[in-house]
Amino acid sequence: MPINKSAVARYHIIDRCLTNSMRRYPTLDQIREKIQFELGVSISESMINKDIGEMKQSYQAPIRYDRAKGGYCYTEPDFSIRGFPLREDEIHALDQSIAVLRQIKGSGLFLHFESAIQKIIQGYRINEITGGHDRTYIQVEEPLAMESNAWIEPLLKAIVDQQLLTVSYKGFEAELRKHPFSPYLIRQYHGRWYAVGYSQRSGFTIVLALDRIHSVETSKGTFVMDAGFDPDSYFRHAFGITHLRDATPEKVRLWFAKAQLPYILSQPMHPSQKLIASDEKGAEIGLDVYLTKELVMTILSYGSDVKVLGPDALIDTIREALEGMVCHYKQT
Repeated sequence: MPINKSAVARYHIIDRCLTNSMRRYPTLDQIREKIQFELGVSISESMINKDIGEMKQSYQAPIRYDRAKGGYCYTEPDFSIRGFPLREDEIHALDQSIAVLRQIKGSGLFLHFESAIQKIIQGYRINEITGGHDRTYIQVEEPLAMESNAWIEPLLKAIVDQQLLTVSYKGFEAELRKHPFSPYLIRQYHGRWYAVGYSQRSGFTIVLALDRIHSVETSKGTFVMDAGFDPDSYFRHAFGITHLRDATPEKVRLWFAKAQLPYILSQPMHPSQKLIASDEKGAEIGLDVYLTKELVMTILSYGSDVKVLGPDALIDTIREALEGMVCHYKQT
């Protein structure tokens, strides 16, 4: 369940009870009385047990029941959630964000924000270990600073509320168009954000790059739910962000040289990747994917360490791309 503001208030009262040096090892009943006195509400012991469990999970609070003393305590004497690097209102804001993101759990967006929140928590713990020194101990990949990220919030709200939008969109080498747009999903790929939804202008579900959106406005029209859309399977055969509506996925076979195997096998190119055969020189893998530009670019990035074994259409595409590259370096 999402943490609400009153729950956070209870956590801080519990924290003060556990850090009160004048009254060590408070019982559940004593904690309950303290919460009821300060908040003016009735609360059960089962709720306090639930709060203690949530404090252990959200704050990594080292709380245990001491049978000898007959009460609760922190196993780390100096611990307090007051040392947590966020104010109550900031914690509440983060929790509200998670509550909304749970509506699209399983999407790249939820995982992205879940990871960011964990970085905040772990950052606090690392600060405790290092003593707050400015020296850099850990570096993480910085997200791209893009103005298009401003569209995430209205799109996400429209997904949750099932609100029809009017999206002004200009694709590469295309004119500006207005789409009556019913958004279903927000997805991240290679540091950029995309929205998936039904376009009444196109007559089917499409993918829009957020950095090509010019404006987003609410519309009085009816939100359209595409009966054939499934967020868990829509990108099942996509390599990257391109979804080919009328295409059939191909069985792609690739051979990789031995030097690339540790990377390819530990970091699969696609969820459908399967190892077909291997020997002392390399290995053959299989993918069930659409033949997209992203797939071609990824294959080319491995240079001579990869060879396309099938299908023929992909072999021809790679051959043409390589011949074009060679032309760039021919001496005239």
